[in-house]
Amino acid sequence: MSMVDKNGKLWGKINVIDFTLAVVVVVGVLGVFLVQSGTEVTSGKVVEGESDILTTIQIPNLKTLDKNLFEVGKKTAITIRNQPRGEVLIQNVVSAPVRITVSSGKAVPDMAQNNSYDYTIVLKDHAKITADGYVAEGVKVKIGLPIELEGFKYRVYGKIVDVEKAQ
Repeated sequence: MSMVDKNGKLWGKINVIDFTLAVVVVVGVLGVFLVQSGTEVTSGKVVEGESDILTTIQIPNLKTLDKNLFEVGKKTAITIRNQPRGEVLIQNVVSAPVRITVSSGKAVPDMAQNNSYDYTIVLKDHAKITADGYVAEGVKVKIGLPIELEGFKYRVYGKIVDVEKAQ
């Protein structure tokens, strides 16, 4: 004897559609009780707080004629790991000519790369704090991630080298 007979009944007694509907209702009620009892953790309980964060980015060997490409106090659009994040505030910019080490062990500007600069940029953003780190607009912000900055005159790539809570 098979489980479903020719009339569509389980073991000859219960309709298959009625049985499926009853299982769905029981699972739904069980899920509500598990969430309410605290046994299961929902996404709302994962967030430990919110804070402004400072993300430090390094852009090495950027070739540009405009040394003051990034302006403190302006906004720039960022993309982290190919996920558009939106606009953030440029908090601080440090630029230096690309340097090389000569035989004496001293670092000097590389004359072969006249218009090349190493940038360190600090961005201010707002993020949620989780046990796994900072999450800004659904995108995790962690050291080592590739980041893209885009403004009116530029679209450049760098790496996140530091993330900290703003004071």
